Amino acid sequence: MKKRDPEPAKINYFFGPCWQDLGSFIKEFWKLNAESINKRKEKYEAVGEKNKNGIMSFKGAVNFISCLFLALFGTISFLIISVAFSIVLSIGFFIVYIISFIAWLIDRLYLMINGIFGACPHCKKKYLIPTYICPSCGAKHKRLFPGKYGAFHRVCTCGKKIPSHFLTGRSKLSAECPYCGESLRGGESVPLYIPIVGGRSAGKTAFITAFTYQFIENVARRKKLIVTHFSDESEQFYNNEIKNDYLNGTTRMTLTENNINVESAKAFSFFVENDKLQPKREIRLYDIDGESFVNNTENEIQLQYEYSQGIILIIDPLTIPTVRNALDSTASEIDKNSVGTIDTEIVINSFINKINDVIGRKQDALINVPVAVVISKADMAGMQEFLNEDMIYDIIDKKSLEMDRYSDIEDAIVRQFLNKNDMQNLVKSIDTNFKSSRYFFCSAIGHVREGGKYNPKGVLEPIEWICSISDIGMKNAWNEQKFGKKFEL
Repeated sequence: MKKRDPEPAKINYFFGPCWQDLGSFIKEFWKLNAESINKRKEKYEAVGEKNKNGIMSFKGAVNFISCLFLALFGTISFLIISVAFSIVLSIGFFIVYIISFIAWLIDRLYLMINGIFGACPHCKKKYLIPTYICPSCGAKHKRLFPGKYGAFHRVCTCGKKIPSHFLTGRSKLSAECPYCGESLRGGESVPLYIPIVGGRSAGKTAFITAFTYQFIENVARRKKLIVTHFSDESEQFYNNEIKNDYLNGTTRMTLTENNINVESAKAFSFFVENDKLQPKREIRLYDIDGESFVNNTENEIQLQYEYSQGIILIIDPLTIPTVRNALDSTASEIDKNSVGTIDTEIVINSFINKINDVIGRKQDALINVPVAVVISKADMAGMQEFLNEDMIYDIIDKKSLEMDRYSDIEDAIVRQFLNKNDMQNLVKSIDTNFKSSRYFFCSAIGHVREGGKYNPKGVLEPIEWICSISDIGMKNAWNEQKFGKKFEL
């Protein structure tokens, strides 16, 4: 087993230095005792040389008895004092060890019970605690938790006292990925990681833009949620790219990364919290260009499928042959020209195979990650013949249902839409591979691209549904939609 490198911190006195001090004390005490015995022995031998009677003389007898008593009682005293010191230090060590163990246990239970862990947005590897950076000297503390360096704080080798427990503010320190060294911020939050997958030009980036803006600017304000960005770079990206696209009705195509040192799956993160939502949540959306996704040519292994809290599969309706034929005369040239992968089954097969490769799924075992299947571009001219809100309201009225069943009916209508348009294999693949699934339709931009500010519909519900299964705390803090049992048309 490879020996761990020592941490750049001073070991707690009772976990090392105290035993070294005890050893030094015993050695010194024994040395002094031995020197005293040798001095008495030398005096006894000197008397013996001067006095032929040796031990039979008065001085000889006194020196002999002194030497004997010193050897006997000095050694006994040495043993008693050594044992006493050892017991005192052992009691101190035991108390400190128990305190450290309890602190470690509380810290670890806090992480486990709350489902706290992290994953690097660059290399995609999962970790429990990142590498924390000393704010004074920049030393890297890879195991900053209660232990031999301290229960609630530790002292860095530079002399700086830093927190080593969640109760003392460890997560406020700067951090980096323990595997690749990528700079991180805001460690120890509850993850809500959601890959947005689909074929080329399916509408993934527009969906992320619409959801992010709607959530941060509207939902967070309505629900009094505090939003902070993952990093300065992510804040700049939100202000300069996402906001700009949303307000101008534009969208960007996620480019294929040919540089193998650059990650193919781009991650955008922000934190959400308030007094009732603790620990804070990290909402992270992964976007990968459709060409790399379908062709399996990503630069890194997509480990996020293993620890994600949900997945959203975006389907462009124009990739469904019967729909494309029906909309050929009504869809705009912009929409027609933006269609990428034609065969939707290629997308779903690539999607399931990719997950199987990452998680090593056993045959016939259901994937436990909830998947939301979203039909995009529902605002296209002619799509209202297939999917629209009035269909849902008509069923609610005819069957005298509560409005709470809106999402359940939407799920049923989208399933029916796919089955009627020869996409039975897609529905069957989702049902036979995933434990939880639900179908939605949305319009991320709300009109033709570059036609003005976004007017999105249906972009919040898929992620709120994922929260209802994977994160009840987040769902309760959000709590705008109801998701019940599947509805049969």
